[in-house]
Amino acid sequence: MALVQLSAQDAERPTELHRGDTVELRLPESATTGFRWRWWLPEALRMIADEHIPATVGAGAPGSAGERRLAFDVTTSGQHELRAELARPWEGQARQALTFVLHAR
Repeated sequence: MALVQLSAQDAERPTELHRGDTVELRLPESATTGFRWRWWLPEALRMIADEHIPATVGAGAPGSAGERRLAFDVTTSGQHELRAELARPWEGQARQALTFVLHAR
């Protein structure tokens, strides 16, 4: 069982995992603009964390961008797709959409 770290650069290409691994996905997010990441997780992925991490102190002005951190456990073998969309809750259209393809053995 391992910790596997992913970012936006890992989208659209397969990631090899094992059942029991923990995956941590970090994506840039400016919560003060209203844009937030929303997730579609298959049943085989059990969410253990979904939080906004603010920019480190001194890294920028108040309200500057931070990160959205999603962590989940892989509970079932097989191919799974995690979809993430960056959108404002009151708007229907996403600004950005990413799909992560996970192959768990």
